[in-house]
Amino acid sequence: MKNKKFIFVTGPSESGKSGGINYIIDNYGDEIKHLKIRNIFPEVYKESNTDLDFQEWYDYEYQNNFESFWDRYIKKADEMSGDKQVVIMDTMYGVKSIKYLYSLLGNNLGVLYIDADFDKRIFREYTRLRTDSTRSSRKADLTVTLEDVTKKTIEKDSSKQKKETFEYRDLVYRNDCIEVGDRDTEEPFSFLIENNGSESEFHEMLDDYVVNVLLKDKEKRLVK
Repeated sequence: MKNKKFIFVTGPSESGKSGGINYIIDNYGDEIKHLKIRNIFPEVYKESNTDLDFQEWYDYEYQNNFESFWDRYIKKADEMSGDKQVVIMDTMYGVKSIKYLYSLLGNNLGVLYIDADFDKRIFREYTRLRTDSTRSSRKADLTVTLEDVTKKTIEKDSSKQKKETFEYRDLVYRNDCIEVGDRDTEEPFSFLIENNGSESEFHEMLDDYVVNVLLKDKEKRLVK
């Protein structure tokens, strides 16, 4: 696990997180492993030898064995990512969790926060739902309306607000830890991408992030 980077991708609903991760893996997959949080915890659960069901176990461990809970998570993510030097995971909730992980991993931990204006998020999701997926069997739903998407997105944002997702945008360095602060006046911890332009502009920002932050001087390698 030495020098392996663990990156959490987060941000508001429909901001481009999934598309951004897909782009990174399509273009840098020989260096970076994508793991879903919801796939890692069940593997930790299997090794816990508990009689509790998964949700009971999850809630109990989070409340009573918080540090060990995340220690085991990172160990399992390390195992599942093999020899990859960067692990990208989605989506992270809770300031307490990311603060502990920083105390554990230091600068081997990162947050990529992908943001976008509300109206752009609505229109992109509306367009996506009304178009056949190129990555799955999902078919276009021509009955969906802008009103439907707007209502659903507001509900998702409300849920993420309660889970402290939006605070991740303003995580900053303070002494030997990270805190929620003002990224405009303090040193930001989270890397922010404002996805309000074209798809090609978004990809250019992702390239910059991967090459200059995650892989530094490694060359881009396509795996398509």
